[in-house]
Amino acid sequence: MRFFDLIVPGPVIGMVLLLFFLIIKKSSFQSLDNAAFLHLRYLPLLFIPAAMGIITQVDTISKEFWAIVISLFFGTLIALAFSAKLIDIMTTKKEKKNEL
Repeated sequence: MRFFDLIVPGPVIGMVLLLFFLIIKKSSFQSLDNAAFLHLRYLPLLFIPAAMGIITQVDTISKEFWAIVISLFFGTLIALAFSAKLIDIMTTKKEKKNEL
């Protein structure tokens, strides 16, 4: 049974909800800290499937090499620009709040 026909995966929605909760609460809690530490401890294991995917798709990657490189380059520039603007907005907002 489907309640919503969303194109966004469930884990992404969960992370956004967790982000909003942490913003509202303005602090973490012990059980979240324990779960994060446990996941960070085994984080390198998550890179094994990605590495295997790269190894098994060498032909496709070599055919589409320039498209991949160009999209990674521009994607990185967009992410950096967005992050810089967001940090600028947040620091300006914090400075204005401290002036009051």
